[in-house]
Amino acid sequence: MNVLVGASWCFGIAGIVVGAAALAVFRQPLPALRVTLELFIAAGLLRLSVDNSWSAIAGAAVVIAIRRVLTRSLTADFTQRSAPTSR
Repeated sequence: MNVLVGASWCFGIAGIVVGAAALAVFRQPLPALRVTLELFIAAGLLRLSVDNSWSAIAGAAVVIAIRRVLTRSLTADFTQRSAPTSR
């Protein structure tokens, strides 16, 4: 096993652990999700630096696309809920 592959696994596991800790501390899913996905992106990019195949590139692109869609939709949901309604 290469050092970078091991580091990518560490980033993936850290993403899960730190995301769960952020959810427990802040009690808000958006910061926890952002932390988790950022560490997953770091793991994917490390894996991409080792494995230059199209499946690795597609995997990194999918994780980045999921991050963008989820954070935008959750941000829109939270801002819509917290906006005051005028009558």
